[in-house]
Amino acid sequence: MDRVAKDATSKLKKLQKVGVQVVNAAKEQGYFEPICTQRHLSVRHYTFDVFKYCGDIVHVLALVLCLAVILRDNGTGGISFKTHILYFIVFTARFSNVFFCDQSIYLVIYKVLLWSATLKIVLLLYIFGASVDEKDTLSLSAALFMIIVMTLVFGVYSLEDHGLFVEILWIFSTYLESISMLPQYIYCYRDVDNKCPLVSAYVFAMGGYQMVFGVSWGHHFLFRPYDLDVSSMISGLLGIVFFCDYLTFRLMGASMLVQVCISVDDTIKEAEEAAWSLVSGQVPGRPQESVNPEVIGHSHSDEIEMATALVEFRNRTV
Repeated sequence: MDRVAKDATSKLKKLQKVGVQVVNAAKEQGYFEPICTQRHLSVRHYTFDVFKYCGDIVHVLALVLCLAVILRDNGTGGISFKTHILYFIVFTARFSNVFFCDQSIYLVIYKVLLWSATLKIVLLLYIFGASVDEKDTLSLSAALFMIIVMTLVFGVYSLEDHGLFVEILWIFSTYLESISMLPQYIYCYRDVDNKCPLVSAYVFAMGGYQMVFGVSWGHHFLFRPYDLDVSSMISGLLGIVFFCDYLTFRLMGASMLVQVCISVDDTIKEAEEAAWSLVSGQVPGRPQESVNPEVIGHSHSDEIEMATALVEFRNRTV
């Protein structure tokens, strides 16, 4: 057994070494260069304008506020677990380019910080039971399916681009980020009695950072159309719409999207429950009849007594 384990370990190390050599050779030959230079927006090539600095600062502030809410004495109420699951998927897909493209130390540190902080938030929320919060109702499977379809249908790709898979992951993460705050907004729409200032500050900061990047892409559209990424602009626009609707709901008590979001969310939930019922063999809307062991026992009691009497009578005659 020890010999087999040693052989497997040595082969694994050889495969890892070969993999590293292949990636390094590809980098030296410029294999990944198209997605790192020609399509530099795909790796968030920073021009260091004021929008992106502000967006980064507000985003980090939002994560700090989220941790403060989670670690308070009142528990995780007001925080959507599903929002941070979506963000973790976003950052995992988007930051894969770190392994293929040379980037500034600022970008590398920033990406590692976002990914690790989001992972810690997800783990803490799960440990404290936020994964079973009844107000966190948005269907993750429906959201991910919709984004996958959008990525395949509306994504602009080029087969000449090396590292196309990394490009697909980038566009997927961009579209997914546009709806990542939806579970949190729907949670807030269902949790209108929650007046905690810390929760409100966290939601404002998370929505605010999406607002900042949306304004940034609007600036690109007006003044730098040659430097415009369509998927990022759509993501930024949706982020602005959802955040403005949430602000209207919080400040004025009315919202254009609140009823739409909740009704669609409820419809998806009912459809999922119906699908699970069909899979489990139950008819939707009809409760499954339960079998009572006591009723079964009483229904056969007469036959049991008769059989016992016959056995006793036979023993006596014999």
